[in-house]
Amino acid sequence: MESITSENNFSSAWKFFWARKSSRIQFIISISVLASFTIIFPHFFDYVESTKGKLLNDPLLEWLPAADVSWLIMALLYFGVISWIATFIKSPDILLAGMQTYCLVTLLRLISVPLFPLEPPLDYIPLKEPFVQFFTNGGRIISRDLFFSGHMTTILFCYYNTGKSTLKMVYLVSAIIIGILLMIQRVHYAIDILAAPLFTWLCFLFVRKVLSTKI
Repeated sequence: MESITSENNFSSAWKFFWARKSSRIQFIISISVLASFTIIFPHFFDYVESTKGKLLNDPLLEWLPAADVSWLIMALLYFGVISWIATFIKSPDILLAGMQTYCLVTLLRLISVPLFPLEPPLDYIPLKEPFVQFFTNGGRIISRDLFFSGHMTTILFCYYNTGKSTLKMVYLVSAIIIGILLMIQRVHYAIDILAAPLFTWLCFLFVRKVLSTKI
């Protein structure tokens, strides 16, 4: 009986969501933008990797140990995204807001990375991430998409688009751990990590204050 009720709630939520023209339009646009990233990313990453940037002096990196923690970063990141989608697939308004937040912050990164070109830290350790490498030419590992951290924005869009709950705290703790691990891996400077919450929050705020009012 409980599973049937859950199924009915899921169906009703999506029917109500899809019945609103503004919801349909925003959802289709968001999906289209997400799909366009699969075309844009290979060219973007090729350009980024061909540029020269500035090497920063980061005292925090000098203080932290250096190690390959790729598997732990990816485990936390994939857990965050998969659990968030599984949780809110039955809540299309929240799902849409999360998609829009991710789209906006990713578009912002497409602008900020070329505007503030950086060289990876001297003791950079390549981060093995199969999903991202799928969208690069030849499966190459990307090292210069630094400011600001896309890994952080990915877990943070889950955090910002989750109401007060244990899960929200899990995402917050995951974001903190991922930020530290990214610096231990030497794939990001501290400024890349610290800037991500601000930019992600601004995109989340724009979605909540502007786009959600149109639904």
